[in-house]
Amino acid sequence: MKDLFDIFRTREAVEVEDLADYQVILLDTEQPTQAAMAITALTLYQLEHGYDRGRFQMLLWAMSKHCADIIRARAIVGLLLVCARLKVTDEWALDQMAELLSFESELAFDAWVAILQTGKPKVYDPNLEMVKPIYGMQPFTKAPELFFEPFEREQVGDIDEFEWRLAEMFFDTMNVCDSDKYALLVILKQYLPVIVEQLREQEIDLEQLEYVDINFQKMMMISNGKNHLQRRDAELTEVENYVQQLYRFIRLSRHTPLRLTEDLAELRNTMIGRMVVVGAEQIAEIENI
Repeated sequence: MKDLFDIFRTREAVEVEDLADYQVILLDTEQPTQAAMAITALTLYQLEHGYDRGRFQMLLWAMSKHCADIIRARAIVGLLLVCARLKVTDEWALDQMAELLSFESELAFDAWVAILQTGKPKVYDPNLEMVKPIYGMQPFTKAPELFFEPFEREQVGDIDEFEWRLAEMFFDTMNVCDSDKYALLVILKQYLPVIVEQLREQEIDLEQLEYVDINFQKMMMISNGKNHLQRRDAELTEVENYVQQLYRFIRLSRHTPLRLTEDLAELRNTMIGRMVVVGAEQIAEIENI
């Protein structure tokens, strides 16, 4: 399969065969990563180059109930960001969004809240300053796609299965987004061999690992000299995970000219903001961000 992330992000025109490939992978619920990455590319292209009706339509297709959750989460975030940041006035697009939001009001509101929360990183993103320097290092400087890859074993080559499982368990307790997992693994690799050796000395094998009460205190002391890694109280939703990945890219990546410049108050007052936030309860929640 072609690298649709690269194709959709860099090429001005979408070829017919690439469009056909996209339509096929959208329905692959068993292996949704390719489609999820393609959706990110469709979003980034528009944020970097301007609204594109064809790409916008492709994002709308990804909102089908037949698509996997990760695909739908990325699509709704992309649609909201394109409409709001670019202040889209195309009546066709706004009509499409009005119809979509009538069926997906809850998912859209959750995504809008996550987007607005990026404007208050000290409250909603306590590990930003901690991880920021790592994103200026390899592998992120050479692989923009790593900002958006789901955290999977196949993406990490130089770590054994015992160390990988231990890292997974640690990140499960920390509730950090997928790109932060890749970033923190750069540091974590120096701790893992020692902990694994101690566990093996206790004759604990891979099959027993999930039943062992492991003290992660040593790994939680990971620091950049000023800030320590902090555990989030709740697990990130699919939408929250993706929004944080996307904003890591916009804030910290060398691979995009995008930066966070919008005024949150202005963003709330866009047409899309008024379409998403409906009712006193939702208005009150937004005003508290």
